[in-house]
Amino acid sequence: MAKKVVSRNAGKLPPVQNDKLKEVIQDLKKGSTPERQQALMNALKNARLLSPVDFDVQLKPDTKGKLPRVKPSEIRFFMLNTNDGKMFFPVFTDFEESTKFKIETKNGEAPKNVVRTVKDYDRMLSANDNRADGIVINPGSDNIVIPKMSLGLLSGRIKPAPQQEAKPVQITKPVPASYGEPAVYPTRMVNAVYDHCTTDENISRVWLKEKRMGAESCFLFLVEMDRNDAKVLEGIKEVADAFVKETPVEVDYYTKKAEEEIIKGAVALYDRVLEL
Repeated sequence: MAKKVVSRNAGKLPPVQNDKLKEVIQDLKKGSTPERQQALMNALKNARLLSPVDFDVQLKPDTKGKLPRVKPSEIRFFMLNTNDGKMFFPVFTDFEESTKFKIETKNGEAPKNVVRTVKDYDRMLSANDNRADGIVINPGSDNIVIPKMSLGLLSGRIKPAPQQEAKPVQITKPVPASYGEPAVYPTRMVNAVYDHCTTDENISRVWLKEKRMGAESCFLFLVEMDRNDAKVLEGIKEVADAFVKETPVEVDYYTKKAEEEIIKGAVALYDRVLEL
């Protein structure tokens, strides 16, 4: 856990700015491309982000003007809850952004901010007692969702999928299919699909699973829509196919049966509820 603490009134520590990250986010708003998505990942690796927190101890300076050391167990992070029960850490690129999202402590005061990096968030999200599903950058403004799996890739804890050549989807009917989380997370494909989904108001949620059929496997997208439309499925497949070569892609409708047998409460890679 990082030891530096930045309060809203702190003047002794250098301000958190993240100019490069903010520049990349503005570029993404002009239109998503593989280059801009990669630029976002690169900028996040070096970013110092602000997290709103509350403390179980009073931060009063001593006679020498020094603040007391704070134990990790005495820091309480705020969480952003979605309507479907998911939880995310709200994080901010700078102090100005942190003031746009109104949060109050139990005493009615504005929260303090602590500085955290991608590796810090990955460490917290991969802890056994963690219940969060990722982070949201500048909620209420930019709303950039970075899932837990992507943070693992950015921190280096999870290795990315190798780039390989494409082959068609293999369907082997005699072999029953099984489903799980992708063994290797295709970050660029997921980001491209996410950006595509934000342009279609008919799309509610999208999940990504790995479908295994004997020795064969493919990426499976399950799409929840207001009105089922085959063209929506085709559009997502077209976007995803451009980023994977070796592993085929399937796209299908969300159903209650799929929820019970495939999704099983997993976090959606795209959730319209988070699009403010």
